[in-house]
Amino acid sequence: MKIGIDARLLERKITGIGRFLIILLENFPTYDKNNEYYLFTYDKIEFKPEFYKNIQTVKSFLPQKLFSPIWCNFILPIFLKKYKIDILFSVNQVVPLIKIKDCKYISVVHDVIYKADPSFLPFIYRKYLQLFAYFSIKISDIIITVSEYSKKDILNHYKVGPDKIKVVHQSANKKFQTKLISDEEKEYLKKQFGFTEKIVLYVGMLENRKNIYTILKVADMFAEVRKDLTFVLVGKIGYGGKKIKSEVLKRKNVIHLINIDDETLSKLYNISDIFLFPSLYEGFGYPPLEAMQSGLPVIASDNTSLKEIISDGGILCNPKDYSVIFNEINKLLNDENYYDNVRKAGIERAKNFTLEKSVKQIVNIFNSLKNQS
Repeated sequence: MKIGIDARLLERKITGIGRFLIILLENFPTYDKNNEYYLFTYDKIEFKPEFYKNIQTVKSFLPQKLFSPIWCNFILPIFLKKYKIDILFSVNQVVPLIKIKDCKYISVVHDVIYKADPSFLPFIYRKYLQLFAYFSIKISDIIITVSEYSKKDILNHYKVGPDKIKVVHQSANKKFQTKLISDEEKEYLKKQFGFTEKIVLYVGMLENRKNIYTILKVADMFAEVRKDLTFVLVGKIGYGGKKIKSEVLKRKNVIHLINIDDETLSKLYNISDIFLFPSLYEGFGYPPLEAMQSGLPVIASDNTSLKEIISDGGILCNPKDYSVIFNEINKLLNDENYYDNVRKAGIERAKNFTLEKSVKQIVNIFNSLKNQS
């Protein structure tokens, strides 16, 4: 079969979904020896040319937000026909509104937050998703999503058959593992970033849905009782993030880091003491999985997909119950046996999410469409 992939994300600054696409593209050659793969992009790119056929389509001087729907709905279908593509695979949940004969559409829908809680997204982006995602979900032959929670959320907001939605759990990057870091390097990193002896780490966007205000509230509670604890926030500023950043700057025991590469992030996971993730909504939740895989005890929200992904591998709390989170952090810092048990549980839980499993599942979904007309 000929499988076409909307690979325009490779031409932009890489974000979470772009990283997800790259991981798949790096591994399809290992787990699929039968199908042909075509990458459709605006411009010519070089990505494993020995395996992928890169199809350069049309560039435009129009702003990306204006040209993208034009490209997806009018230009991409022309190339799908030209190259007789059997399956179109889109990781950013948008497929052409024009259905091409003998071409199946598979879209990846990570979440439907724009329906579940519209207040977490800016107005224009929310309306864009509500319009185009609606049609994509209806038109797609198969929808891949990343958790059972997201599947339930899709079914709750859209009238689609449950058999149309396939759950494929994702995996954390193998870069994030337990590592032996010398005491000298630990001290160097702490001095470099201005950390104290103990570290509570958060990784993710500074935005409203991530519930950073709970972290700040807990940090305030600890500021009264211990001076050796730093709350470290790693991530870019998202929707509502400027106001959050202004609150961060008011606190001496909270540090915000941005533009941290994966190598440094891996070290931060390994020199920190606790990972705190009180998010209000997650379709999957990569950072807690990265933390568990790195051997860092996780405290996270008992909501959305986090219950499913973390399960018994961490501590699940009401994200607005500051006192419970405060007490759990205290217990981890003061009870070595409790700390070690949570740490080991996280490492074991992370073993359930492997790259091999997720890529094989997606290839099997491709192959399941082989004989369907």
